[in-house]
Amino acid sequence: MSTNNNNNNNNNSDNHNDDYEKLPEQKKTTKRLVEADEEDERESTFVEDDDLAKLNKLDGEDEEEQAVKNIQREDTIGTEREMMLQRHQQQQHTSSFSPLGLATGAVASKPSPLLSSANEEEGGYFSGRKIVHIGDSDISGSEDSPTASSMNSTGSINRRKKRKLKTREGKIYELLERQLGAEALKSQSILGNVKTFTFEWPYELVLVRHGQSEGNEAQARSKRGDLSAYTPEFKKKHSSTYRLTDKGILQAKIAGKWVKENIAEVFDRYYTSEYVRAMETAALLDLPESKWLTEIQLRERDKGKMDNISWTEKNEKFGHELELRKRDSFFWAPPGGESIADICSRVEHTFITLRRECANRRVVIVAHGEIMWAFRVRLERLSQIRFHQLQSSKDPRDQIHNTSILWYTRVHPKTGEIFPYFRFLRSVCPWKPEYSAPGWLEFERPVYSNEELLESVRTVPRFVNNVEKDYPQPFH
Repeated sequence: MSTNNNNNNNNNSDNHNDDYEKLPEQKKTTKRLVEADEEDERESTFVEDDDLAKLNKLDGEDEEEQAVKNIQREDTIGTEREMMLQRHQQQQHTSSFSPLGLATGAVASKPSPLLSSANEEEGGYFSGRKIVHIGDSDISGSEDSPTASSMNSTGSINRRKKRKLKTREGKIYELLERQLGAEALKSQSILGNVKTFTFEWPYELVLVRHGQSEGNEAQARSKRGDLSAYTPEFKKKHSSTYRLTDKGILQAKIAGKWVKENIAEVFDRYYTSEYVRAMETAALLDLPESKWLTEIQLRERDKGKMDNISWTEKNEKFGHELELRKRDSFFWAPPGGESIADICSRVEHTFITLRRECANRRVVIVAHGEIMWAFRVRLERLSQIRFHQLQSSKDPRDQIHNTSILWYTRVHPKTGEIFPYFRFLRSVCPWKPEYSAPGWLEFERPVYSNEELLESVRTVPRFVNNVEKDYPQPFH
């Protein structure tokens, strides 16, 4: 069954992809993968086999699982690398780029069900972004190599201490310590006391979507024609009070394990949406020393009159509205609800808090799928058309699944170079590694010349014009 809510606009996606394949934004928004070390690749871990077995017992394959059922995970070590090498080439590159369509050539109109591309190596492309790093970071120092000098007891103790520190404080922290020095890093307040006021971004921002909820499961059943979940008691609930299913609970535990093993055990600030499913997920991540702040601005998109009703009822009562959504998924709002554009404005309030209170720190946020899409739009400067392409993509690696993780950083994951804005993204689905992007992706803020803007404008047909001959002409 499908547990994500991001495939609402599939029906109209193919035409958009065809229309905007050659707009002038391709070069402006390419992402790069950083050079990797073999040791780094082995450090990135996913869930244990018994956890996956438990998930498989809870229910059958969903629509996306059926599309990738031939891709099997053979070993937890090097999983991402192995999956990446299995992928066949499906990325398309053009020499054009456009503010209307962000890297439009990267999303094929009919992507292969096999989530694969031989081009997904460092220097290759994924989802229009160049892959900069497949490993986690360049932190595999010689101390960890099994040389003769390091096999003595003192060396073993030092290595264990280093691994423990790395697990607790995180890999980006170690890069920052190498780049800035321990004292300078402490003075910038990451994992320490704030000594100076600054309006910079956090060094790291980790977004986690909640696990599968009652609403996700009920909606998935209703799409298959099963309305049994929509009992009178359930229909009285507001969507803010959805609990996690057993599958969602296990997803949250797996996500927490992945965060602790691959990002860090401790954070400077912990935020969660006030919705019950987000708070439940936050607690089940089981992050040590966590002190969660609930934030109403992180609530899910308001669905208005479409809140907590079955797929059948939506189509019966709001069929016309659903057709309008296909035309314009970014600005469309359900009756009495919010558009994606609305929640993009809402997350700007969170950005102010992050820069005012969490500058140069590490932050984790547990929220909702469409809130995380709004973060993507604003942080990565996605255009409305590019948003539609990604959200309606048939490639599950482009989607934000239950407990998907978006890991943003200002720190180059290979060199440790620090940038003023978030520039690197790693997208991971811990309970389904095949749904994860191939590695660290780099994105830049696109800027355009006058001609590039006009090139995009010309792709839109004009139906009304003033053709009076004596219309005043501009002075030259």
